[in-house]
Amino acid sequence: MKTHLFSLGLLLCGSFSAMADPAVVTPADRADQAIIDAAIAKVYPSLARIHVIMESAKDGRMQKAGGTGSGTIIHQDGYILTNHHVAGNGTRVWVRLSNKTKVDATVIGTDPQTDLCVIKMNMDQVPDSMKPLPVAKFGDFKTLAVGDTVMSMGSPAGVSQSVTLGVVANLEMIAPGNSSGLTQDGEKVGDLVRWIGHDAVIYFGNSGGPLVNLRGEIIGVNEIGLGSLGGAIPADIAKYVSDELIAHGRVRRSWTGLLAQPRLESRKEGKGVLTAAVVEHSPADRAGLQAGDIVTSFDGVEVDATAPEHLPLFNRVELGTPVGKTVEIKYVRDGKEHTTSLKTIERSAARGKDVSLDAWGITARDLTQRSALALKRDNTNGVRVSSTSKAGPSAAAKPSLAPGDLILAVNQQEIKTLEDLEKVTADRLKEKSGENGGVDTIVEFERKGELLATIVELGKGPNQSNSAAAEHAWIGIQTQVITKDLAKLLEIPGKKGVRITQIIPGSKAAEAGFQKGDLLLKADGQVIRAERESDSDVFESLIREYPVDETITFDVIRAGKDKKIKCPLEPAPKPAREYRKLINKTLECTLRAPAKDNATEAEIDQGVYVDSVERAGWAALAGLAGGDVILTIDGKKVTSLEMLEKELDVIESNKNDYIVLLVKRGKLTRFVEIHPIWEKK
Repeated sequence: MKTHLFSLGLLLCGSFSAMADPAVVTPADRADQAIIDAAIAKVYPSLARIHVIMESAKDGRMQKAGGTGSGTIIHQDGYILTNHHVAGNGTRVWVRLSNKTKVDATVIGTDPQTDLCVIKMNMDQVPDSMKPLPVAKFGDFKTLAVGDTVMSMGSPAGVSQSVTLGVVANLEMIAPGNSSGLTQDGEKVGDLVRWIGHDAVIYFGNSGGPLVNLRGEIIGVNEIGLGSLGGAIPADIAKYVSDELIAHGRVRRSWTGLLAQPRLESRKEGKGVLTAAVVEHSPADRAGLQAGDIVTSFDGVEVDATAPEHLPLFNRVELGTPVGKTVEIKYVRDGKEHTTSLKTIERSAARGKDVSLDAWGITARDLTQRSALALKRDNTNGVRVSSTSKAGPSAAAKPSLAPGDLILAVNQQEIKTLEDLEKVTADRLKEKSGENGGVDTIVEFERKGELLATIVELGKGPNQSNSAAAEHAWIGIQTQVITKDLAKLLEIPGKKGVRITQIIPGSKAAEAGFQKGDLLLKADGQVIRAERESDSDVFESLIREYPVDETITFDVIRAGKDKKIKCPLEPAPKPAREYRKLINKTLECTLRAPAKDNATEAEIDQGVYVDSVERAGWAALAGLAGGDVILTIDGKKVTSLEMLEKELDVIESNKNDYIVLLVKRGKLTRFVEIHPIWEKK
């Protein structure tokens, strides 16, 4: 049935009421609005705003990122339908319901090939006022027609629920031209999905939200934008996939090894699908199929493809065949009809799941059947490197390991799977000695067909210099060179020297009365010969020549007036680079005691300094930043780096749900609440 309205400019954002002036609304407009209001009322309460912490392999570790998306409650038991790219790789998921209640959720199953995912709410956290849950129903995609009015619902940009109105523009939208289309975890979504193109505006964050018809039914799941159109996964696909995910946690699909494309215009076959390639040793290969064959029937279903839009229909027939079923295939070769049969096998994932191997400084994954075929390998033996840390032991090896390398053996032990590699690694690390020392390990790996070998110092930490510099004189100021151009601006042309930019609190220089902006021209009558940017170390070298207990008289210009200031020197404090650093893998940051050789840290009278924070780690996600000072941890005052290290060890041992830090940033304090996911041993 074709249904459409003429008030297509209407935009509703969390309101069921018309936006037009009631004084000029016609009876027909009011009737249209009543239909819209009724449709919204059926679905709107079932909308959920989804929040996700997800992980991806990068720079030798699993980096975390936060995101938001949209979803719809589709079952009384708390199941919510959304996109795979919203929540499929989530390590922590929670939702905001239409009444703003926050509820934790878990990923029940996900399907990268259709970009669909089902999560399940913790029903114990759902308030009684929301029970029974408001559940949205699926509509019949086959009743949809171009020109029908549809509504996009969701939570764009992570804001509260919203609704936009538009019409269906296309029922078989695909990625344009020769584009590879949308790819998720190595799966090409366009192989199975022809999107519903529509102009009901969708924004970033609408992904996973429902496309709704005027009956108040889910007719699609919003996923992409192409040009000015939104694209929704049709309801028939969404319903089938969500049912499979709820029942089995995954969607099993058949694989034959036959790759298809539309028939060529230059050939005159009457119907069928062109075989573009046949994977070696696959069921299709064993059945005798060849590139160039025209498949006309697959398991009793007549198939045809004259345009790219037709291919998803064939792929649904082929991949949707029950795994292990023997099917009959009719095809044409050299103008003659043939029949063959094959037994389908289960289609493997496009690639394995990445894991972090800290001792190696890499992330890696198992080979799947399909990824092994892509590497032209006869089996799935080996572990493939997906990313490396520039500072890790694998990158330091000669030759270094790199993304794409396939680890085949470690210390002459064959590596078939990640489990093998993790076991060998654990055994080797038992031989590790010293805080930062590693253990030399022979690694054989394949790169572009070459079998290479290298030595990786497993478990080696970053270099930390503990050698104290020889005691030398120091003055507690930081300076910049008075260049020729700066001297002219300061109205002291031809003069040389330095300008004070910082004064270290508590230093002898602070006691001597120096001020920021003072110009130092002479030290004990000796001209400070600094006039180029490259002379930045001249002043420090001059001070080093003095005994540590000497007093220097400086010729100073302050606010245009000449002054002389006497300043005792003192032993140089240990520089920040020589402080012991604690690299904490729970917080994913580097900590140390505050250094006293710069103005910023010299002001710190308590706590531990955050030297750096790993990008996309738990601490970074919670808002901790380099330069912060940790004052308390879970309410306990941080008295030293050693004390903080012990507290973090206890927290990790107990696997606390939350770690609460009070930190100082600049002059202000703030609380940082870290909510880690602990690795299961």
